[in-house]
Amino acid sequence: MADFFPGSLYVDYPQTGIAVRRFQTDTNFLAPFIAPRQVVKKPSGLYTVWRMSDLNRDELKARGPSAAPATGAFNRDLATFTTDARSLAYDLNAAAQAGSDIDSDPETVIPMALGYKLLISAELRVASTFFVPGAWYRVVTGTGGAEAPGAEGSAAGTRRYVDDAALDPVTMIGDEIRRQGLLTGQDPIAMVFGRRFWHGLRNNPKVRAQLVTGTTPVIQQRPASLEQMAMLLELQWCGVSKAIYNTSLENEQPSNRLIIPADSALLYFAPGAGGKDVDAQMNVGVEQPSALARFVWEGVAMDGVQVRRFPDQNAGPGGSMRSVIDVYHGYGVVAKEMGTLFQSMVTPLS
Repeated sequence: MADFFPGSLYVDYPQTGIAVRRFQTDTNFLAPFIAPRQVVKKPSGLYTVWRMSDLNRDELKARGPSAAPATGAFNRDLATFTTDARSLAYDLNAAAQAGSDIDSDPETVIPMALGYKLLISAELRVASTFFVPGAWYRVVTGTGGAEAPGAEGSAAGTRRYVDDAALDPVTMIGDEIRRQGLLTGQDPIAMVFGRRFWHGLRNNPKVRAQLVTGTTPVIQQRPASLEQMAMLLELQWCGVSKAIYNTSLENEQPSNRLIIPADSALLYFAPGAGGKDVDAQMNVGVEQPSALARFVWEGVAMDGVQVRRFPDQNAGPGGSMRSVIDVYHGYGVVAKEMGTLFQSMVTPLS
């Protein structure tokens, strides 16, 4: 049994480490990778964001020998963040623990299961925060008819379905990259996909035709990989959510469904997207802006997560050890102009 650290309020650091590693490494989920991490000193509060329109204005003027310099007019706005506490407990009966085998060691299995529950909760927050039209300035909707992408700088437009064999998705997404760069001064560097969007995109014949092999060009026989798609679009990272969740009660038929909208995608700018432990860099001392961030409170054990264990002598014969995972994470949009949401981008199922 792991030792408790004095004064830690029963935080079990080895089990916390197992849960955090489980969260940080599962590539079926977008939640650990989609947003750069911003460590905050309190569970909720305010942070500052540069106004992109002010930053992109030329304000340096010619100055005479005795003239005063021009005064800059670039400003910052205050925005709110929150890392609301979310917790889940699991009771391990002493008799059940005594009867466990090495390959089902509760010391490992329980924090791994709690880490997986954290992934599901975080992915649901990603879906409700980033995959909704109101979160972003520009929203592109799929159509089976003629495209109407809109004028430069427009907030809405339509594009052909990504699985339409007549469409070149690389050209279409490239045009959206150009539009976003013109709007913000920062070309997007990441794109994440729902499951059906990704399937339609990677199997589109015009995408596969651009992935040739050998000295004599031959169309690749298998669909495009995430790395190849990032290369074609000149992005730093692409990701796809395969995560599901079940809303049924125990012992009922599972109602498994995808968490991220299957026919949606998000094209955005964020430093360090696809990595871990990367600051969002949009606070005081800013170096780069960001479309979004994952706020992490530094007041708990690691990466905004802790697993506490303590005895509960009233839980069944022999009592039990209760494991509780506490999570202080928050997902938020920082600069809505730096993201383009694609929705309903796959031919509807008949």
